[in-house]
Amino acid sequence: MLHEMESLVKITNKRSVLILLQHTKQEETEPCIPAVRESISNIIGFVSLGDEQYLPYIIGQAVGIVDTVMIDVDAKRANSEKIRLTATQLAKDNGIAVAYYSDYSTWISSAIAFMLEIEQKNNGIVNYEDKRLLIGRNALATKMVMEMINRGMDVYLFAQEYPTPCFPTTGGTIEIASPHIHIVDELSKTHFNTLIGCELQQNSPYLDQLSNIRFEIIYDLGINNFTREFINQKRENGTQVYRSDDRAGISGIVVNLMETSELVKSRLGKTSIGGIPIVSGGYVGEQGDVVVDNYVDAHTVLGIANGDGTFKQTLTPEDEINLNRIKKLV
Repeated sequence: MLHEMESLVKITNKRSVLILLQHTKQEETEPCIPAVRESISNIIGFVSLGDEQYLPYIIGQAVGIVDTVMIDVDAKRANSEKIRLTATQLAKDNGIAVAYYSDYSTWISSAIAFMLEIEQKNNGIVNYEDKRLLIGRNALATKMVMEMINRGMDVYLFAQEYPTPCFPTTGGTIEIASPHIHIVDELSKTHFNTLIGCELQQNSPYLDQLSNIRFEIIYDLGINNFTREFINQKRENGTQVYRSDDRAGISGIVVNLMETSELVKSRLGKTSIGGIPIVSGGYVGEQGDVVVDNYVDAHTVLGIANGDGTFKQTLTPEDEINLNRIKKLV
């Protein structure tokens, strides 16, 4: 994988990013290596693992090839924190930049975007009032429910899984009250447009009940939520079946983190020019500070800080003098 990344970097001159994922199944520990991806601005490699003992070898092999290691910080495993701390220390010791991201959150944002694009492609419009049944009771399902209701989408849940609107998280359970959450006692008595499966591992006790229900679309959120027999049966009934593809989400989060890192390292801060304080990059200046595009290498003057993260609308004579002086200097 690393040889492939190195070759692609030479050809494209893009940054190389190694993403360290965690296995969700506790019994899985040995590394798994998916295919390398090329995004608009990065070459991305992946290693999914469940034991920190492999990290010295992985990071050691990445030296000189990988620019940044992105670490999955979700609490998926008993040793999640150990994996994060070990990977961080090894990367820093070897001079590799470190960034953190939530794999669950990336999956969910990708899944929602994927789902909406499919529905818009099929119908020309997204109907937020469609009846979408979500099956699965885990932290991923919880994040999916929260994201859907935050967007104003209705979510239907099976009472045998969710007798009350209490949802599992990595740290316990939370109760979510929303008019967009509907708990259904009998699945066969409701017409659903969509079925969303979250990490069912093909052994859900509800698959038999779902076999008798007609859906327009089924989304497999994860891998192998539904059996081959279940999928074939639904396809024969005219149902479209999709597995959520998170490529865009992964590529997007990489770009987001790289841009944020660049912003914090080279554009966020405060200094002074000719005795006049200047700030940039999200640093909240004191009242009267001059705000520029980059405090290290300013080219554009944006205004005068109001002391609360906004710009002053009415400038004092001193503000005017400082503003004009900085404009002349940059």
